[in-house]
Amino acid sequence: MSARPPVVLAAALARRRRALFRAHRVRTARDALRFIDALGFCYAFTGGPGGLPGVFDVLATRSTDRMWTLAWRWKDELATRRRAYYGKVIRRKPSYVSLPLLPAFYALSGNLGEPDDHLQAYREGRLSLLARTIYERILAEGPASTWTLRRAFVARGERGGRFHRALDELQERFLIAKVREEDEWRYGFVWDAFHRWMPDAVAAAADLSADAAAGRVLAGYLRIVGAARAEDVRALFGWPPGLLARAASRAGAVEARVGGRPGLLLPGAWEEFQPH
Repeated sequence: MSARPPVVLAAALARRRRALFRAHRVRTARDALRFIDALGFCYAFTGGPGGLPGVFDVLATRSTDRMWTLAWRWKDELATRRRAYYGKVIRRKPSYVSLPLLPAFYALSGNLGEPDDHLQAYREGRLSLLARTIYERILAEGPASTWTLRRAFVARGERGGRFHRALDELQERFLIAKVREEDEWRYGFVWDAFHRWMPDAVAAAADLSADAAAGRVLAGYLRIVGAARAEDVRALFGWPPGLLARAASRAGAVEARVGGRPGLLLPGAWEEFQPH
């Protein structure tokens, strides 16, 4: 008879989360980069879906205004200097991905680093016509600001919701990347094709299968959160059950009961969840 999966209690996960936050107190952009590199990926501002922390969770200030000021400034600095990747790539929420882990995320996008990568996603209904049109404009004409693109693709009197959703689609699919702040419009960016902005990540992704890439991402995620329900992992990354099973095998993850549901944790992590 096989051993029963270990049971991970919510209190143990909360205890581990507090320990993670105590280990990282962020005061500078360099501190923020260390936090991003240590985790591999996280949210850029507040924490969110999947139990992933955000930079706000470890900022050494309790002032909300100062949190936004610092995190917004660092986001610009880290992204434009290519020290970390920034975009709405995890649940369409502003996120960071460390440079070492970026090839794994790119490999899972289905892109090959070719100019026509977007066409397959469009044919399969995973990319809207507006997103395709915006991308082809950037591809043909080079880096373009949010303001320039908005003037081209948002009719007078429209609120721009479809336009911003299209930009989110392109970020989520790793088709465009922020390359700098724009001068014309506050909170706007200058965008370029991802494969032109991050060619090293594209080249490294070519050596990764989807299963190997998913295994790396899953291992990184479990190191962050400790243990997770299988359904939460699938929701966070949009993976089908088959890919999650293969990723778990690649990561060496073992079955557990998390919140009363089937879940996963890494070998050796179980000791952290024993009663103290």
